[in-house]
Amino acid sequence: MEQLKDKYQRFKQWQKQPYEYHLKSDEVQHCKNCGNDFTGNFCPICSQKADTSRICWRSVHQGVMDIWGLGTRSLLYSVWQLLLRPGHVISDYIDGKRQVSFPPVKMLFIVTLIYSFVIYWFLPDIAHLSSGEEDLGELNGFYLWYKSHLSWAMLIIATFAIIPTWVMFRNSPRHTRHTIPEGFFLQVFMQVIGIVLEFLFTPFDYFGPDILSFSSNFAVMIYYVIVYKHFFGYSLWGTLWRQGFVLLCGLFTLFIVVLIAFPELYNNKLVDTPSNPTSYIMGWIALLLWPLMVLGVGHVINRIATRIQARK
Repeated sequence: MEQLKDKYQRFKQWQKQPYEYHLKSDEVQHCKNCGNDFTGNFCPICSQKADTSRICWRSVHQGVMDIWGLGTRSLLYSVWQLLLRPGHVISDYIDGKRQVSFPPVKMLFIVTLIYSFVIYWFLPDIAHLSSGEEDLGELNGFYLWYKSHLSWAMLIIATFAIIPTWVMFRNSPRHTRHTIPEGFFLQVFMQVIGIVLEFLFTPFDYFGPDILSFSSNFAVMIYYVIVYKHFFGYSLWGTLWRQGFVLLCGLFTLFIVVLIAFPELYNNKLVDTPSNPTSYIMGWIALLLWPLMVLGVGHVINRIATRIQARK
C-alpha cells in the first residue's frame, strides 16, 4: 500500500512538472542559417537548432513524420499527454508552454479526420451513413450534417461552453480572470479528448456487453471534471456544480442553434408551433432567454460562493 501511495504521489508530481530542459553546451555556437554567434541550444535570432548538421537519413525520417504530425511536438505525444495529465497540459499551453504541444486546432481536425476514416471505412454499420438505415425523423438532416462535417461540428460545439465557462470560473483559484480566447483553446482541447475517448471506447460501446454501451460518454464526463478541476483549482464539489450551469447553458444554446439551422424542426414534433405570429415570436424570445436565465442564476450563486470562500 505504501508503494502504491508513493507511486501515485510521484505520478501527481510528474503531472504538474513533466519537462526538464538542459543546456547542451556553454560553448559559443555559429548559426548556419543567419550567421549569428550565440550560446545555447537555439539561435536567438532565427531559432535554428545549434546542432543542425548535414542532411542524413534521420533528416528524411523527420521530414516525412512532420507531414503527419509525428515529428517535433508529436501529435501522438500530445494526445498521450492529454490522456495522462489533461488539465495540466492544457494549463501549460495557456501559460505559454507552446513548444511542447501539437497545435490544438490542427490536432482537433487531424484527430477527427482519423476517427471518421476508421469509422466510415472499417465500421460502416456504426456510421449509419453508407446504408442510410438510420432514421431519426426530423433530426436526420442534422445528424447527417454532423457526421459529414465532424471537425467543424466539434469546433462549433466547443464554442458553446466558452462564455458559460468564462462567467462561472473567472474567479477560480487558478487562471483567475482567464480570457475568452484562452477559453476557446480550453474547449478545443476538451473536444480532442472527447474524440480520442470515443475512438478508444468504440469496441466497448458497440461490441461489448450492454452495461458498457455508454462507456465512452461516461469516460468523457470523468475527463471533463478532471480537466476543469486541475485547470481552475476548485474542489471537486465546487467544480461539479459550476460545470452543471455550464452544461445546461451549452445544451440550451445548442438546441437553439439547431432550430435556427434546421427550421423544419420547429414543428409539432419537437416544439409546439403557435397558431398566430405573436405567439410564434414570443416562443422564440423565450427560447433565446433560457440560456441567459441559466447563466444569470449561475453567476449570482457563483458570486455568493466566492464571497463566502474569501471570508474563510
